[in-house]
Amino acid sequence: MTTIAQAEPLLARRRVASRRRFADLAATGVLWMAACSIVLLLVFFIAYLFYLGAGVVSWHFLTAPPSEITAGGGIGPQIFNSFYILFLTMLFTVPIAMGSGIYLQEYARPGVFTTAVQFCAESLATIPSIVMGLFGLIVFVTLLHWHFTALGGALTLTLLNLPALMRVTQEGLSSVPLIMREGSMALGATKWQTIRRVVLPSAIAPLTTGIVLVAGRIFGETAALIYTAGVSVSAGRSAYDWSPFHTAETLSVHLWYTHSEGLVPDAARIGNGSALVLLVMVLIFNILARVLGRLLSRRLTGK
Repeated sequence: MTTIAQAEPLLARRRVASRRRFADLAATGVLWMAACSIVLLLVFFIAYLFYLGAGVVSWHFLTAPPSEITAGGGIGPQIFNSFYILFLTMLFTVPIAMGSGIYLQEYARPGVFTTAVQFCAESLATIPSIVMGLFGLIVFVTLLHWHFTALGGALTLTLLNLPALMRVTQEGLSSVPLIMREGSMALGATKWQTIRRVVLPSAIAPLTTGIVLVAGRIFGETAALIYTAGVSVSAGRSAYDWSPFHTAETLSVHLWYTHSEGLVPDAARIGNGSALVLLVMVLIFNILARVLGRLLSRRLTGK
């Protein structure tokens, strides 16, 4: 009887351990399948776009201007405008958003002003892009009489992406251990020297990720640019116009326009090719930005 009584708790513990191992394996399997499903979905999406648009893409298609009457147009000016508006937007967004994030994380004390800034940023982040586009239409196109311009589109996208990058900056800086700040200041460094030489280099990886996410959103944004940058390229000038006050249809807007209102005979063909080029542009940009972020992180932190 004593032996049986002693064996029962042992069997019970084995059953509990077996159930735990089964639950662990089941959870691992579910999570692994979820991760693989994302990869498979992306692979399927890329393969499908290659199937639709690979036969369209050529050097002429990538460099020639679009045609509004006959078939055979290209997307060269739209590619140029996409990168041009990306450059203008990041030129405005990165200093303001990162400066605000650094102030709120490193300098600001809890109070009414800090709470108000956080509330305004969170409220701005919830505004739909089409509403922001209408705001840009009222301010930059109508009130300032800029009409449809690359600058108006870039400023509208700046307002749209400021909260996201500011929040990412705060989160990235908060991930740096406090002991690193204290050690730097204990060695005689000022607050700004500590931020510039210790905190920012240590947080370069999440900051780079945030910039990449914002840039990807700028590449794919359509609604805000329809009302501010226009749905055509420069008329009467070179299609590759460096002036910030020229009409600047981006590739994502061109993709929407060809599939919804395009009148040329090969509108669907142009749309498929534009979708493939836009996807490849975003993928290449993300890969290069992440590689650059890792190189900077290694160079600045030695890790």
